[in-house]
Amino acid sequence: MALFVRHIKPGPLKPTANPYPSRFHRWRHSLGVTFVLILIVGGTLRFYKPFYDVIQQGAFESTALIHGIFIHPFHQAHTLLKDTHTFMYLKEEYARLKDENEALKWQLQALTPLQHENALLRENLKVPTFEKHGHLTAPILSSPYDGLHHFFLIAAGQREGLEKDQAVIVPKGVVGRLEKVGRYVSRVLLLNDTNSRIPVMTSASEQKAILAGDGSFFPTLVYVGDVRKVQRGENVVTSGLGGIFPPGLPVGRVEGITNGKIRVRPYVPFQDLEWVHILRTNPHGFLEERNMVLEGE
Repeated sequence: MALFVRHIKPGPLKPTANPYPSRFHRWRHSLGVTFVLILIVGGTLRFYKPFYDVIQQGAFESTALIHGIFIHPFHQAHTLLKDTHTFMYLKEEYARLKDENEALKWQLQALTPLQHENALLRENLKVPTFEKHGHLTAPILSSPYDGLHHFFLIAAGQREGLEKDQAVIVPKGVVGRLEKVGRYVSRVLLLNDTNSRIPVMTSASEQKAILAGDGSFFPTLVYVGDVRKVQRGENVVTSGLGGIFPPGLPVGRVEGITNGKIRVRPYVPFQDLEWVHILRTNPHGFLEERNMVLEGE
C-alpha cells in the first residue's frame, strides 16, 4: 500500500449549452419571427390588390366607426351647449323686444291725439302740407375724381324724368344733388365737393347753417348763428331752406370744433355706394318761382 497518493489537479471546466435561454434571447427571437411574419403578410396583402382593397376598406370603416362612437357624445354635448346659448340669447332678445314694443305702444297712444290735433290745427289755420316725395333708384356708373371735384355718374337722366338740382340720397343720409342731367346719364355733385352748399341745422343746439364742401372728407359748417352752442357729436340734418332738400334728412355728425371751424363727418360712405335714390321734386321750377317773387318785391 502506497503511503503517498499523487494529487491530480482538476482540468478546466468545459462550457456546456444553457438549456434555459435568457429573456433577452427569447425576446429577440420572437421579435425576429414577428417581423418576418409582418413582412410576409404585408407583402402578400400589398401585391394581392383585391384582398388588400377589402382589408383597407374594412380598416377605414372600422376606424371611422370607432371615431364616430367616441366623438358623437362630445359632438352632441357641444350642440346642446350651443343650442342652450342660442336659447338664452333669444330669450333675452325676446324680453328686450317685448319691453321695446310696450314702450312703442305707449308712445303711439300718446302721439295719436297729437296727430289728430295737428291735423285740426292745420285745417283751421290753412297751413299747407307737403306730401311724401317719390323717388327714383339708379345705379352708379363710375366715380371719377380729378383731384378737386367729387361726383358720381348715374345711369338715369331726362328719359326717367330727372331734373337739375334734385336731391340724391341713400338710406343712411344725403349724398348730394344732380349737377348735370343728360338724356341717359346724370352727374351727382357730392356734398363734400367744393361747389356744394346745403342748408342744414344742428339737432341739439338748433343752429341753422350752411354745410360747405371743401374737397376733404369732412365738410365745414359756415354762417352758423352761434358757434358756441354747437356741441361735438350732435347730429346735423337738412333744414329745408332753399327748396332742394326736404327738412330732416340726416347729413352727418359734428366731428370736431377747432378755432371756430366746425367739421362734419358725413353719414354716407361714398366709396361703398352702388345705388342712389333721387327725390322726384321740381327744384328748378321752385327756384324760378322764388326768384320771380323776390324780383317782384
